[in-house]
Amino acid sequence: MPMAIQIYDRASKKENHLVDRYGRVATKLRISVTDRCNMQCVYCMPRGNDKWFEDRDVLTFPQIIRLGQIFAGLGIEKIRITGGEPTLRKDIERLVGALSKISRIKSVSMTTNGLLLSSKVNQLKDAGLGGVNISLDTFKPDRFKAMTGLPHLDRVKRSIDAALDAGLEVKINTVVIRGWNDDEVVDFAKFAHDTGITVRFIEFMPLDGSGIWSHDLVFSKREMIAKIEESLGRLEPSESKSKDATYAPAKLYSIKGSGTVGFIPSITEPFCNNCDRIRITANGYFMTCLFENPGYHIKPMLDSDRSDSEIREHILQMIEKKPEGIAGIIRTKSLRPALNMMNRIGG
Repeated sequence: MPMAIQIYDRASKKENHLVDRYGRVATKLRISVTDRCNMQCVYCMPRGNDKWFEDRDVLTFPQIIRLGQIFAGLGIEKIRITGGEPTLRKDIERLVGALSKISRIKSVSMTTNGLLLSSKVNQLKDAGLGGVNISLDTFKPDRFKAMTGLPHLDRVKRSIDAALDAGLEVKINTVVIRGWNDDEVVDFAKFAHDTGITVRFIEFMPLDGSGIWSHDLVFSKREMIAKIEESLGRLEPSESKSKDATYAPAKLYSIKGSGTVGFIPSITEPFCNNCDRIRITANGYFMTCLFENPGYHIKPMLDSDRSDSEIREHILQMIEKKPEGIAGIIRTKSLRPALNMMNRIGG
Protein backbone atom coordinates (compact mmCIF):
# COMPACT_ATOMS: atom_id res chain seq x y z
CA MET A 1 0.00 0.00 0.00
CA PRO A 2 1.35 3.47 -0.81
CA MET A 3 2.48 5.53 2.15
CA ALA A 4 0.29 8.44 0.97
CA ILE A 5 2.64 11.01 2.45
CA GLN A 6 2.95 14.64 1.46
CA ILE A 7 6.39 16.18 1.71
CA TYR A 8 5.83 19.52 -0.02
CA ASP A 9 2.68 21.48 -0.68
CA ARG A 10 1.09 21.64 -4.11
CA ALA A 11 2.69 24.97 -4.97
CA SER A 12 6.14 23.50 -4.40
CA LYS A 13 5.34 20.43 -6.46
CA LYS A 14 4.58 22.59 -9.47
CA GLU A 15 8.18 23.76 -9.39
CA ASN A 16 9.58 20.24 -9.07
CA HIS A 17 8.50 17.49 -11.42
CA LEU A 18 10.32 14.62 -9.69
CA VAL A 19 7.42 13.42 -7.56
CA ASP A 20 7.05 9.68 -6.95
CA ARG A 21 3.91 7.67 -6.29
CA TYR A 22 4.30 8.17 -2.53
CA GLY A 23 4.38 11.95 -2.83
CA ARG A 24 8.12 12.26 -2.18
CA VAL A 25 9.95 14.95 -4.13
CA ALA A 26 13.55 14.54 -5.29
CA THR A 27 15.74 17.65 -4.96
CA LYS A 28 19.17 16.04 -4.57
CA LEU A 29 21.09 14.02 -7.15
CA ARG A 30 24.02 11.69 -6.47
CA ILE A 31 26.23 11.14 -9.50
CA SER A 32 28.78 8.35 -9.38
CA VAL A 33 31.71 8.99 -11.70
CA THR A 34 33.49 5.65 -11.26
CA ASP A 35 33.04 2.28 -9.59
CA ARG A 36 36.79 2.03 -9.04
CA CYS A 37 38.21 2.59 -5.58
CA ASN A 38 41.66 2.61 -4.02
CA MET A 39 40.24 1.11 -0.81
CA GLN A 40 38.33 -2.10 -0.26
CA CYS A 41 36.20 -1.38 2.78
CA VAL A 42 34.44 -4.39 4.29
CA TYR A 43 31.02 -2.72 4.11
CA CYS A 44 31.34 -1.75 0.45
CA MET A 45 32.86 -4.33 -1.91
CA PRO A 46 34.69 -7.68 -1.94
CA ARG A 47 38.36 -7.88 -1.05
CA GLY A 48 40.48 -8.51 -4.10
CA ASN A 49 37.79 -7.16 -6.40
CA ASP A 50 39.06 -6.66 -9.94
CA LYS A 51 35.75 -6.49 -11.77
CA TRP A 52 35.28 -2.90 -12.85
CA PHE A 53 33.04 -1.27 -15.42
CA GLU A 54 34.58 -1.15 -18.87
CA ASP A 55 35.67 2.35 -19.87
CA ARG A 56 33.24 2.33 -22.79
CA ASP A 57 30.37 1.74 -20.38
CA VAL A 58 31.19 4.66 -18.07
CA LEU A 59 29.44 7.99 -18.55
CA THR A 60 31.58 10.69 -20.15
CA PHE A 61 31.84 14.15 -18.65
CA PRO A 62 29.67 15.68 -21.41
CA GLN A 63 27.01 13.04 -20.71
CA ILE A 64 27.12 13.72 -16.96
CA ILE A 65 26.87 17.46 -17.55
CA ARG A 66 23.95 16.96 -19.90
CA LEU A 67 22.16 14.87 -17.27
CA GLY A 68 22.90 17.53 -14.67
CA GLN A 69 21.22 20.12 -16.88
CA ILE A 70 18.20 17.90 -17.50
CA PHE A 71 17.77 17.10 -13.82
CA ALA A 72 18.20 20.74 -12.85
CA GLY A 73 15.32 21.54 -15.16
CA LEU A 74 13.25 18.97 -13.28
CA GLY A 75 13.89 20.56 -9.89
CA ILE A 76 17.20 19.10 -8.67
CA GLU A 77 18.98 21.71 -6.54
CA LYS A 78 22.03 19.92 -5.17
CA ILE A 79 24.49 17.50 -6.73
CA ARG A 80 26.88 15.21 -4.86
CA ILE A 81 29.70 13.50 -6.75
CA THR A 82 30.38 9.95 -5.56
CA GLY A 83 32.06 6.72 -6.58
CA GLY A 84 33.79 4.36 -6.08
CA GLU A 85 36.35 6.96 -5.27
CA PRO A 86 35.63 10.09 -7.35
CA THR A 87 39.14 11.55 -7.07
CA LEU A 88 40.37 8.64 -9.18
CA ARG A 89 38.52 10.10 -12.17
CA LYS A 90 40.96 12.14 -14.23
CA ASP A 91 40.24 15.89 -14.33
CA ILE A 92 37.43 15.56 -11.82
CA GLU A 93 37.78 19.26 -11.00
CA ARG A 94 36.74 20.04 -14.60
CA LEU A 95 33.46 18.20 -14.04
CA VAL A 96 32.92 19.97 -10.73
CA GLY A 97 33.38 23.31 -12.44
CA ALA A 98 30.88 22.51 -15.19
CA LEU A 99 28.23 21.15 -12.81
CA SER A 100 28.59 24.11 -10.46
CA LYS A 101 27.79 26.48 -13.34
CA ILE A 102 24.46 24.84 -14.19
CA SER A 103 21.56 27.17 -13.64
CA ARG A 104 19.42 26.23 -10.58
CA ILE A 105 22.13 24.04 -9.04
CA LYS A 106 22.78 25.55 -5.62
CA SER A 107 25.73 23.40 -4.57
CA VAL A 108 28.10 20.67 -5.70
CA SER A 109 29.74 18.47 -3.08
CA MET A 110 31.65 15.19 -2.95
CA THR A 111 31.92 12.00 -0.92
CA THR A 112 35.50 10.68 -0.78
CA ASN A 113 37.71 8.31 1.16
CA GLY A 114 40.33 11.05 1.42
CA LEU A 115 43.36 9.15 0.13
CA LEU A 116 43.97 11.53 -2.77
CA LEU A 117 41.96 14.55 -1.67
CA SER A 118 44.81 16.60 -0.18
CA SER A 119 46.56 16.80 -3.56
CA LYS A 120 43.40 17.95 -5.38
CA VAL A 121 41.51 19.95 -2.77
CA ASN A 122 42.53 23.45 -3.91
CA GLN A 123 41.68 22.75 -7.55
CA LEU A 124 38.32 21.32 -6.48
CA LYS A 125 37.57 24.30 -4.28
CA ASP A 126 38.52 26.73 -7.05
CA ALA A 127 36.28 24.81 -9.46
CA GLY A 128 33.27 25.33 -7.23
CA LEU A 129 33.17 22.39 -4.82
CA GLY A 130 31.36 23.43 -1.66
CA GLY A 131 31.94 20.55 0.71
CA VAL A 132 33.24 17.03 1.25
CA ASN A 133 32.03 14.07 3.24
CA ILE A 134 35.15 12.10 4.14
CA SER A 135 34.81 8.44 5.08
CA LEU A 136 36.69 7.54 8.27
CA ASP A 137 35.71 4.56 10.41
CA THR A 138 38.54 4.30 12.92
CA PHE A 139 41.41 6.25 14.45
CA LYS A 140 43.48 3.08 14.99
CA PRO A 141 46.07 2.32 12.25
CA ASP A 142 45.84 -1.48 12.53
CA ARG A 143 42.07 -1.39 12.49
CA PHE A 144 42.08 1.05 9.57
CA LYS A 145 44.08 -1.45 7.54
CA ALA A 146 41.75 -4.29 8.57
CA MET A 147 38.65 -2.35 7.54
CA THR A 148 39.95 -0.70 4.35
CA GLY A 149 42.71 -3.01 3.19
CA LEU A 150 45.29 -0.20 3.28
CA PRO A 151 47.63 1.31 5.92
CA HIS A 152 47.06 4.96 5.02
CA LEU A 153 45.17 6.48 7.93
CA ASP A 154 47.66 9.36 7.94
CA ARG A 155 46.66 10.35 4.39
CA VAL A 156 43.01 10.62 5.34
CA LYS A 157 43.88 12.80 8.33
CA ARG A 158 45.97 15.07 6.09
CA SER A 159 43.06 15.39 3.69
CA ILE A 160 40.72 16.43 6.49
CA ASP A 161 43.14 19.20 7.45
CA ALA A 162 43.67 20.21 3.82
CA ALA A 163 39.92 20.42 3.17
CA LEU A 164 39.44 22.63 6.21
CA ASP A 165 42.36 24.85 5.17
CA ALA A 166 40.83 25.20 1.70
CA GLY A 167 37.59 26.46 3.24
CA LEU A 168 35.40 23.49 2.34
CA GLU A 169 32.56 22.33 4.56
CA VAL A 170 33.83 19.05 6.03
CA LYS A 171 31.80 16.18 7.46
CA ILE A 172 33.01 12.76 8.54
CA ASN A 173 31.06 9.63 7.61
CA THR A 174 31.60 6.74 10.03
CA VAL A 175 30.03 3.35 9.38
CA VAL A 176 29.67 1.61 12.74
CA ILE A 177 29.90 -2.20 12.78
CA ARG A 178 29.44 -4.17 15.98
CA GLY A 179 32.65 -5.88 17.01
CA TRP A 180 34.68 -3.88 14.50
CA ASN A 181 34.64 -0.24 15.60
CA ASP A 182 31.65 0.33 17.91
CA ASP A 183 34.10 0.88 20.77
CA GLU A 184 35.26 4.10 19.04
CA VAL A 185 31.91 5.87 18.93
CA VAL A 186 32.83 8.02 21.94
CA ASP A 187 36.23 8.83 20.42
CA PHE A 188 34.54 10.14 17.29
CA ALA A 189 32.09 12.17 19.36
CA LYS A 190 35.04 13.70 21.24
CA PHE A 191 36.65 14.44 17.88
CA ALA A 192 33.48 16.30 16.84
CA HIS A 193 33.52 18.18 20.15
CA ASP A 194 37.18 19.15 19.90
CA THR A 195 37.33 20.08 16.20
CA GLY A 196 33.85 21.37 15.42
CA ILE A 197 33.64 18.91 12.50
CA THR A 198 30.30 17.13 12.23
CA VAL A 199 30.61 13.36 12.52
CA ARG A 200 27.77 11.29 11.05
CA PHE A 201 27.41 7.74 12.37
CA ILE A 202 25.90 5.33 9.83
CA GLU A 203 24.28 2.03 10.72
CA PHE A 204 25.74 -0.89 8.78
CA MET A 205 23.54 -1.56 5.73
CA PRO A 206 23.33 -4.64 3.47
CA LEU A 207 25.06 -2.87 0.60
CA ASP A 208 28.27 -4.81 1.19
CA GLY A 209 29.85 -6.66 -1.68
CA SER A 210 31.74 -8.70 0.90
CA GLY A 211 28.51 -10.38 1.99
CA ILE A 212 29.25 -10.15 5.71
CA TRP A 213 26.18 -8.09 6.70
CA SER A 214 23.90 -9.49 9.40
CA HIS A 215 21.49 -8.03 11.95
CA ASP A 216 23.98 -8.96 14.66
CA LEU A 217 26.54 -6.53 13.21
CA VAL A 218 24.16 -3.56 13.28
CA PHE A 219 25.08 -1.21 16.14
CA SER A 220 21.98 0.90 16.50
CA LYS A 221 21.53 4.64 16.82
CA ARG A 222 20.04 4.08 20.27
CA GLU A 223 23.13 2.17 21.40
CA MET A 224 25.44 4.84 19.98
CA ILE A 225 23.62 7.65 21.77
CA ALA A 226 23.63 5.74 25.05
CA LYS A 227 27.37 5.17 24.80
CA ILE A 228 28.12 8.81 24.00
CA GLU A 229 25.85 10.19 26.69
CA GLU A 230 27.44 7.92 29.28
CA SER A 231 30.78 9.62 28.63
CA LEU A 232 29.95 13.13 27.40
CA GLY A 233 26.56 13.94 28.88
CA ARG A 234 23.18 14.37 27.28
CA LEU A 235 22.91 14.97 23.55
CA GLU A 236 20.39 17.60 22.55
CA PRO A 237 18.55 17.28 19.22
CA SER A 238 19.55 20.16 16.97
CA GLU A 239 16.63 22.40 16.14
CA SER A 240 16.45 23.50 12.53
CA LYS A 241 13.48 24.52 10.47
CA SER A 242 15.32 24.39 7.17
CA LYS A 243 13.98 22.07 4.48
CA ASP A 244 17.45 20.55 4.13
CA ALA A 245 17.60 19.56 7.79
CA THR A 246 14.06 18.19 7.73
CA TYR A 247 14.75 15.76 4.90
CA ALA A 248 18.42 15.01 5.56
CA PRO A 249 19.11 11.34 6.39
CA ALA A 250 21.25 12.30 9.40
CA LYS A 251 19.44 13.57 12.47
CA LEU A 252 21.80 15.96 14.23
CA TYR A 253 22.50 16.31 17.94
CA SER A 254 24.55 18.88 19.83
CA ILE A 255 27.22 17.81 22.29
CA LYS A 256 27.23 19.74 25.53
CA GLY A 257 29.72 22.58 25.20
CA SER A 258 30.34 22.31 21.47
CA GLY A 259 30.26 19.91 18.57
CA THR A 260 27.67 18.12 16.47
CA VAL A 261 27.09 14.45 15.74
CA GLY A 262 24.54 12.95 13.40
CA PHE A 263 23.01 9.51 13.10
CA ILE A 264 21.83 7.75 9.95
CA PRO A 265 19.74 4.86 11.35
CA SER A 266 18.85 3.17 8.07
CA ILE A 267 18.11 -0.18 9.69
CA THR A 268 16.53 0.62 13.06
CA GLU A 269 14.73 3.86 12.12
CA PRO A 270 14.33 3.95 8.31
CA PHE A 271 13.73 7.43 6.91
CA CYS A 272 12.28 6.38 3.55
CA ASN A 273 9.24 8.62 4.01
CA ASN A 274 11.49 11.68 3.76
CA CYS A 275 13.77 10.51 0.97
CA ASP A 276 14.56 13.32 -1.48
CA ARG A 277 17.53 11.67 -3.24
CA ILE A 278 18.04 9.93 -6.55
CA ARG A 279 21.17 8.52 -8.18
CA ILE A 280 23.00 8.04 -11.46
CA THR A 281 25.54 5.22 -11.49
CA ALA A 282 28.88 5.47 -13.25
CA ASN A 283 27.66 3.15 -16.00
CA GLY A 284 24.56 5.21 -16.60
CA TYR A 285 21.75 3.63 -14.60
CA PHE A 286 19.12 5.88 -13.05
CA MET A 287 18.39 4.62 -9.53
CA THR A 288 15.53 6.08 -7.57
CA CYS A 289 16.55 4.13 -4.42
CA LEU A 290 19.76 2.67 -2.96
CA PHE A 291 18.08 -0.72 -2.89
CA GLU A 292 16.75 -0.64 -6.44
CA ASN A 293 18.42 -3.24 -8.63
CA PRO A 294 19.43 -2.74 -11.35
CA GLY A 295 17.66 0.57 -11.93
CA TYR A 296 16.92 2.03 -15.37
CA HIS A 297 19.63 2.13 -18.01
CA ILE A 298 19.70 5.67 -19.31
CA LYS A 299 23.12 5.67 -20.99
CA PRO A 300 21.84 4.16 -24.27
CA MET A 301 19.61 7.20 -24.67
CA LEU A 302 22.65 9.45 -24.24
CA ASP A 303 24.71 7.40 -26.68
CA SER A 304 22.01 7.65 -29.35
CA ASP A 305 20.39 10.73 -30.84
CA ARG A 306 17.56 10.87 -28.29
CA SER A 307 16.55 14.42 -27.40
CA ASP A 308 16.65 16.04 -23.98
CA SER A 309 12.85 16.04 -23.92
CA GLU A 310 12.74 12.29 -24.58
CA ILE A 311 15.24 11.64 -21.79
CA ARG A 312 13.29 13.96 -19.52
CA GLU A 313 10.05 12.06 -20.15
CA HIS A 314 11.79 8.75 -19.50
CA ILE A 315 13.09 10.07 -16.16
CA LEU A 316 9.60 11.24 -15.19
CA GLN A 317 8.16 7.82 -15.96
CA MET A 318 10.84 6.10 -13.87
CA ILE A 319 10.57 8.41 -10.84
CA GLU A 320 6.92 7.44 -10.50
CA LYS A 321 8.08 3.84 -9.97
CA LYS A 322 10.36 4.68 -7.04
CA PRO A 323 9.94 1.90 -4.44
CA GLU A 324 9.13 2.47 -0.81
CA GLY A 325 12.76 1.73 0.12
CA ILE A 326 14.45 -0.25 2.86
CA ALA A 327 11.43 0.24 5.13
CA GLY A 328 9.47 -2.09 2.88
CA ILE A 329 12.34 -4.57 2.68
CA ILE A 330 12.53 -4.68 6.47
CA ARG A 331 8.77 -5.05 6.83
CA THR A 332 8.72 -8.05 4.47
CA LYS A 333 11.73 -9.58 6.25
CA SER A 334 13.72 -9.49 2.99
CA LEU A 335 16.99 -8.08 4.34
CA ARG A 336 20.04 -10.09 3.37
CA PRO A 337 23.72 -9.37 2.70
CA ALA A 338 24.83 -7.69 -0.52
CA LEU A 339 21.44 -6.44 -1.70
CA ASN A 340 23.52 -3.99 -3.72
CA MET A 341 27.21 -3.16 -3.98
CA MET A 342 27.88 0.36 -2.69
CA ASN A 343 30.88 1.10 -4.91
CA ARG A 344 28.76 0.40 -8.01
CA ILE A 345 25.77 2.54 -7.08
CA GLY A 346 27.41 5.48 -5.32
CA GLY A 347 26.82 6.58 -1.73
